[in-house]
Amino acid sequence: MVIILDSTLREGELHPGVYYTSDTRVKIARALADIGTQRIEFPIIYTSRGGKIEDVKTAVNEIQECYTNVTAILHMRALTADVELARVYDAKGCAIYMAPTALHRKGKFHGIEQQKVIENFVNVLELIKDYGFSYRRATVEDASRFDLSSIKDGEDTLEFLGKLLRSIEDAGATIVSIPDTSGILSQNRCVPFINIVKNLTNLPLACHFHNDYGNALGNALQALSIPRVQEINVSILGLGARNGITDHYEFVANAEDLYHINTSERRDKLRWLYDTFVQVTGISIPRIHPLASQCFMEKAGTHQSQVVKNPRGYIPIRKFELDAGGEVYFEAGQYMSKQVIAKLFEGYNVNAELIVKVTNTIAARSSLQRREVSPWEVKEIIEANSGISMSIERINKIIKGSDYAYMMLSLVPQFPANELIQEVGRWREVIRIDEVYGNVDIILLSRIKDFEGVNVVEKISSMFKETLVKIVALPVE
Repeated sequence: MVIILDSTLREGELHPGVYYTSDTRVKIARALADIGTQRIEFPIIYTSRGGKIEDVKTAVNEIQECYTNVTAILHMRALTADVELARVYDAKGCAIYMAPTALHRKGKFHGIEQQKVIENFVNVLELIKDYGFSYRRATVEDASRFDLSSIKDGEDTLEFLGKLLRSIEDAGATIVSIPDTSGILSQNRCVPFINIVKNLTNLPLACHFHNDYGNALGNALQALSIPRVQEINVSILGLGARNGITDHYEFVANAEDLYHINTSERRDKLRWLYDTFVQVTGISIPRIHPLASQCFMEKAGTHQSQVVKNPRGYIPIRKFELDAGGEVYFEAGQYMSKQVIAKLFEGYNVNAELIVKVTNTIAARSSLQRREVSPWEVKEIIEANSGISMSIERINKIIKGSDYAYMMLSLVPQFPANELIQEVGRWREVIRIDEVYGNVDIILLSRIKDFEGVNVVEKISSMFKETLVKIVALPVE
């Protein structure tokens, strides 16, 4: 079994443009703990730079008090002053880092000697041991450079690395991290390098791979096979410095589904974790991510034909069951399959010729306009060719349309619109609110469903049923 350390709240905030509030940290930390993540990493706050210790301490306390099987870990420089700051957080774990390679010693640490690096690690590790931290990690930053003869300095010898690791072990570290800080460790060197380090220390190993060349996931999965690799560092969406690190979902889903390795995490809750993260941060899932919406949508006609009959033909069964929630959508485009249209017409008494005609009309419009055909256009084409007024709700269950809609609200006269505006303004799914005049009082731009899967029109109608005269939703095409 491997232990997952999630660093979304520490490494993830090093990703350009990512900033967390105190409330955000609590919600993300709780979500991670709820799916079974055993180690969650946090930064320490430097008040001289305007931060508040409570911004992180609140989340640390929440985790330590409410989840007995989760270790909150504070990440800091290998400095006595940082350890003193860390004491006030009441965390169980402490992780210190320092780069011993010549490149960093000369550039970042003003040319300090190798022995000084060793002494620094030893002194700080002894201090965090005295302060009672049960998890004590020494991170040998830029460790992978010791394996790369073409770029490393002549001073970066395995003899020095071994001496450093033995000193770290003797000083009381419980685990040592050997990060590929610059993402320069190729996949054919990953296992040999970790084995070299494994022979230089008796400590369990933690692996932290950066994704500068896209190798983070592959290297992390290779590390699973090596005895004494105890911990793999990940983050939600792989967020981290530059290109980030190993993605949490990708690593756990691969380990559980394809390698059949127990991670002690709720595999069935990973989609929920990512949806929660999007909800509380507003950071979208990239289109190429395995949990992006188009991963559960088929465009090619032959694929559509198979998926209508049995989704397992193209969609991995675990992803279909656990990530897609059993729902697959189809793009109405130039490659449209008549099998999808036949599915739309299930229960209606229509002939094969009509199904082919509707299919070809959709495909022709898509080819002419060089885009997908929206569910509303599909509704129009069906009605024009068959006379059947099919409900948009039925079509939306099969044909993937926009996730957003303009919602036009008409209210009871004299009802204070501000009351409704203040309420829906707190909803993460609502993008914009405009108060207007005439037959419509308020126009919202919102996701069609909230982050719990509830239809927003129904949500508004239920909450304001006494004051709402009418609500009309027009999907954004």
